[in-house]
Amino acid sequence: MQGKIAIGIWFVFWGLIVLLYNLNIINFNFWAILPYWPLLIISIGASLIFQNRRNNILIISSINIILCLVIVYIGLTSTNKFDITDTVSISNSNESTLGSESQIATPYSNNIKSAQLILNGGGLALRIDSNESNELLEATSDHQGVGFKLARKGDDNHPVLEINNIIRNENKNSKATVLLNSSPIWDIQINMGAAKLNADLRNHKISNFEVNAGATSMNITLGMPTVADSKINMNTAASSFVINIPRDAACRLEISTVLSSRKLDGFEKIDDYYQTTNYNTATNKYNISIDGAANSLKINKY
Repeated sequence: MQGKIAIGIWFVFWGLIVLLYNLNIINFNFWAILPYWPLLIISIGASLIFQNRRNNILIISSINIILCLVIVYIGLTSTNKFDITDTVSISNSNESTLGSESQIATPYSNNIKSAQLILNGGGLALRIDSNESNELLEATSDHQGVGFKLARKGDDNHPVLEINNIIRNENKNSKATVLLNSSPIWDIQINMGAAKLNADLRNHKISNFEVNAGATSMNITLGMPTVADSKINMNTAASSFVINIPRDAACRLEISTVLSSRKLDGFEKIDDYYQTTNYNTATNKYNISIDGAANSLKINKY
């Protein structure tokens, strides 16, 4: 019962925060609270310690309300957030656009066997898909006030691309699209907050896909694994995500998080993992790691 009280307090808390943020009543800094997600572990520990004590409901409720107030104070007052407006140091090329229609691109060549993408941003709906052009990467937005900074590093065979999205005028309807060439093997890292991510990677070869996010809704579609160990790492707080994988894809799932809800289609529990029946015999496989707190997870097979 005490655990349910703590969970209920956190659900009400996050519901109010997101509602007030969406109504433009408060300007909440979701980035600033990401390092404080262990407070939820403290909440669970307090519930366990005081569950059989006298006045336990009052004590547990008070502790959780205090923890929520700490989060409120940090989110409303902290300026420690991801800085997407700084100039990016660039070694090989530099493109920057900001206006009613923003677009950046970097060319593809046949000698590119692998590529790394680091994408930093927040406060917008982001779509990642494949492109059919000769570009390695294209990023576009048709919303005024949304632009990009692109840094290209690495070498000609293994480029490293870093994109910072810039939002000059906050708009909750801001959208951006990133198109990736499907030929190279991709290592992708996404750092974002208060956003929506829709990534269709079924046509891409993925060696590593990492998301560090807070208060973000994610829908990620993967194709059959094309490398022996394809790592999918989700480090999130107060987020919901859906992962879609092919029905025949071999996959192991490790969960180190507090989940508000989860649905795992086609997985069985083995020791500390969830995995598909063909995981041990498959040559190529996904290894998915979920870390964070107050998340909801759904894995679909298609």
